Amino acid sequence: MLRFVSSQTCRYSSRGLLKTSLLKNASTVKIVGRGLATTGTDNFLSTSNATYIDEMYQAWQKDPSSVHVSWDAYFKNMSNPKIPATKAFQAPPSISNFPQGTEAAPLGTAMTGSVDENVSIHLKVQLLCRAYQVRGHLKAHIDPLGISFGSNKNNPVPPELTLDYYGFSKHDLDKEINLGPGILPRFARDGKSKMSLKEIVDHLEKLYCSSYGVQYTHIPSKQKCDWLRERIEIPEPYQYTVDQKRQILDRLTWATSFESFLSTKFPNDKRFGLEGLESVVPGIKTLVDRSVELGVEDIVLGMAHRGRLNVLSNVVRKPNESIFSEFKGSSARDDIEGSGDVKYHLGMNYQRPTTSGKYVNLSLVANPSHLESQDPVVLGRTRALLHAKNDLKEKTKALGVLLHGDAAFAGQGVVYETMGFLTLPEYSTGGTIHVITNNQIGFTTDPRFARSTPYPSDLAKAIDAPIFHVNANDVEAVTFIFNLAAEWRHKFHTDAIIDVVGWRKHGHNETDQPSFTQPLMYKKIAKQKSVIDVYTEKLISEGTFSKKDIDEHKKWVWNLFEDAFEKA
Repeated sequence: MLRFVSSQTCRYSSRGLLKTSLLKNASTVKIVGRGLATTGTDNFLSTSNATYIDEMYQAWQKDPSSVHVSWDAYFKNMSNPKIPATKAFQAPPSISNFPQGTEAAPLGTAMTGSVDENVSIHLKVQLLCRAYQVRGHLKAHIDPLGISFGSNKNNPVPPELTLDYYGFSKHDLDKEINLGPGILPRFARDGKSKMSLKEIVDHLEKLYCSSYGVQYTHIPSKQKCDWLRERIEIPEPYQYTVDQKRQILDRLTWATSFESFLSTKFPNDKRFGLEGLESVVPGIKTLVDRSVELGVEDIVLGMAHRGRLNVLSNVVRKPNESIFSEFKGSSARDDIEGSGDVKYHLGMNYQRPTTSGKYVNLSLVANPSHLESQDPVVLGRTRALLHAKNDLKEKTKALGVLLHGDAAFAGQGVVYETMGFLTLPEYSTGGTIHVITNNQIGFTTDPRFARSTPYPSDLAKAIDAPIFHVNANDVEAVTFIFNLAAEWRHKFHTDAIIDVVGWRKHGHNETDQPSFTQPLMYKKIAKQKSVIDVYTEKLISEGTFSKKDIDEHKKWVWNLFEDAFEKA
């Protein structure tokens, strides 16, 4: 997918002429104001564009007709020792009439003049696709509140993502563009050879600016970037069957009903609820299921207090009777020093069945009050499991999963220190899945006062990890991203970052009043629909399930909680 890698060089071998060293000298095409201009001194083949050039050159070697005629002429000229590299890309006015299989015209005659209009349009569309791949995440609708991420009055749309930037107008929208290297190549391989400019823009918006955004152009490996693009830059990145939607709905119902039930029965107790980020729970379950399908036998989880009770109940399957009994007797025990840890710090082990029919050993490590100090513990246990299973070479049988708060991920040094184990021979665990439960606040601190980077996940670029940002209100997109992260880790044995952007319904704990410190933010939160309401409305509107069926299922889940409460 997003594959522009600034450190990736173009490696040509034909007659020793197409070398990386020529990138600095070759003639160029660059954006000037609203139009496209050419000079003999511009840096056209800069290393930031090298992967596109490399891709087109490889395609041209196999079939010259597979690339635009302008690139066909350029590669022929670069292969001609009589033509200086600095003038190889000066497109002739008659370039579109080049006979197939002929050599480029001598420079002294045909290689002068302005760029043909079709060539200009094609190159500008390539640059537009490149911009979406690199910067589309800045426009993606990943923030349910619309205050921190995505385009708004404080974060205008990057100009590179607008048609005006390339000199296009509404009159150009119906022009047909050849697909191929640099312009939705997967669509071309699937049989769609041409699209109108409008269709291309619509697809780019859907792929890169929807409920999720992806950052991976910082990854130097061409293979990894290609792998990601193959799974995202496709007509339908994800489609769920009715049964799969039923499963997602069921998992989301359990997660949201758990929080609602605790809020109803224990309104004055601290529980550090997950409201506003409940879609993380079906996401984790998807991650577990897919990882087990790919060969994982043990999963070690680490997380802070936020959402721990929900994960204990719905992922690690701690009996709800036990959780409710801790609430009923929590005051007496918690007030007595040395009597035991608080309920939202406890861990548990459980052998969980998965959708594939296999079982997985889940272990949620206990959590201290010191944020993120569980990170190296999780990696240590994962490494020990790999050692015990004689799997230190492949590293496929055990997986570490870490859930972080957004403020802690960016602010606690132990996060970066633990990431440093990734490729160390005696410490590597074959990749960790990091899930940032991003409620856009740290206790009472706004992100702009807590970190110096746009995203809390930015430090993960240091280890070349892909970063997936996703809107917590779109549970199907969340499920897709968690599934993709599991496949990435299995394929490349490196870390992946999932930044789930939502909100925090209450204060730092349920007894705080957050409107005192974040009045504007909590005005927006007060207007937010629960993710379960958002999803049920979607399912009803598309005719997947009826409101009656959904309400009956919610009631059934609630009654099971009532039964557990009576037994506690």
